[in-house]
Order: sequence, then C-alpha cells, then structure tokens
Amino acid sequence: MIKGIEHLGLMAKDPEKLAQWYEEVLDFRVIYKTASTPPAFFIAGQEKGVIEIIPWEEGISGAKDKKTHIAIEVDDFEGAVQRLKSAGVTVEEPLEIFAGGKVVFFRDIEDNVLHLVYRPKKIWA
Repeated sequence: MIKGIEHLGLMAKDPEKLAQWYEEVLDFRVIYKTASTPPAFFIAGQEKGVIEIIPWEEGISGAKDKKTHIAIEVDDFEGAVQRLKSAGVTVEEPLEIFAGGKVVFFRDIEDNVLHLVYRPKKIWA
C-alpha cells in the first residue's frame, strides 16, 4: 500500500535557475516541468531520488508549510487514506493533480507536512 518516499519538495525564488544549478553542480536532470506559471520542476539524481522545486510564494514560511514536504508514494490511495484516519491522523480533503493523480496532505506528530501521492501512470522515467 505505502511504497516509500516519492519526492521531497523545496521552495525556490527562481525554480528554473535552481533546477539548472542542480543539473550543473550535482548532475541531476529535469524529468518533468509543470504547465503552471511559473512552472515547478521535478528533478532526479542519476540513479535515484526526486526533488520537486516549487515557486516561492511571498508571505509563506518555508519550514512547516505545504511547499516544503515529503511525498509518500502509494498504490492504493483510498486504502492509504483510510489507514491514516484509522491511526487518528487528521487528513485534509484529497486533491486531484496533473496526469490523473491524487494527493492528500497531513502532518506528522512534529507538525512536518507530508502528503500521500498516487499517480496512475509514471510521468517521468
């Protein structure tokens, strides 16, 4: 049901420039760019690890906000949401995302933001 960490999310004042830095300095590669304005970028390491670089929004604190998060990949979205609820975790309303996916945000006992993410098909290799 719960497969593991799918990606980590970071905020950036210039997402494209930060993605380029990861490419040039750490040999990451852009694997997906959203159609939003400004776009978010998903970058990956040569063998594993995905980071989502999200446009910074003024007035949002970075550390405990939804923009900085751990995304947990699941293959049974409804079952995983029910598991959280059964464990007493408060979950927000599920949201539909690009490419037919779904997410639901929640917090751990230290108030860190996590979300379950379900993607019916991989949108990056």
